[in-house]
Amino acid sequence: MFNKIDSLDSLIKVIPILKSAVPADLSIAICDLEQFIAYFPGGNINLNIKVGQKINSEEPLSVAIRQNKRLQAEVPADFYGFEFTGTALPLLDKTNKVIGGMAVQLRRQSELRTIAEQISASLEQANEQMTTVANGSTSLAQPSQELLGKSHQAGESVKETDHVLSMIKKVADQTNLLGLNAAIEAARAGEKGKGFEVVANEIRKFSKETVESTQKVSKITSQIQNVTSQMGTSIEKIAGVGNKQAASMKQISSLIEEIEQLSKSLSKLANQL
Repeated sequence: MFNKIDSLDSLIKVIPILKSAVPADLSIAICDLEQFIAYFPGGNINLNIKVGQKINSEEPLSVAIRQNKRLQAEVPADFYGFEFTGTALPLLDKTNKVIGGMAVQLRRQSELRTIAEQISASLEQANEQMTTVANGSTSLAQPSQELLGKSHQAGESVKETDHVLSMIKKVADQTNLLGLNAAIEAARAGEKGKGFEVVANEIRKFSKETVESTQKVSKITSQIQNVTSQMGTSIEKIAGVGNKQAASMKQISSLIEEIEQLSKSLSKLANQL
């Protein structure tokens, strides 16, 4: 049996070797039937046990000695400020008589688990925000495409207006030519053509005003067409940026999910330490 020893002193001598051989931060206490006779604190776990300190009859080590039974318990951070796993083992001499006990404390990496849990929670929140932004970018892309289509339709409508203005200008030119011919014929008619000359001049005046108006309208529609074209280009860029942003957000969200899974694995590993 592992807990059968020659003497408590012989065990105390090998404790430093045992601590060096075990790849864990251990705290080890040795006691006889009444008090602690040796204590070897760990690097990160120190219960401040003093040599000569009486054993509390209620603590696991005293119970293990009385019952001659190995005990193990998880000690919460409320007692010593950190979590650890405590093992109490009765020590027997060669005649199987209980002569003392050994308590081993192994600190649990609760800080590591807490950090892993915090990272996991933060990543989960970040992933939710990324998903929201990605959905928003996708939603923005669709209206942008629709707006781009409307912009192209507006550009086509402006082009149709140009055709109409061109036809009006042709009619005005023809009317002006007709008015000029009428004025010439009225001049030939002399006094009899005076009234007709007035009408011809009004026709020419109206056709001239019509041409000027169509030129102004043509200039305005040309400006509208340029603005519409610029709007279409800008909207197309916005839609492209929205699509790229949505794709980037999805990639980032995927990476966050991977990191979140790693964080959960880290938390699981911390629980096993």
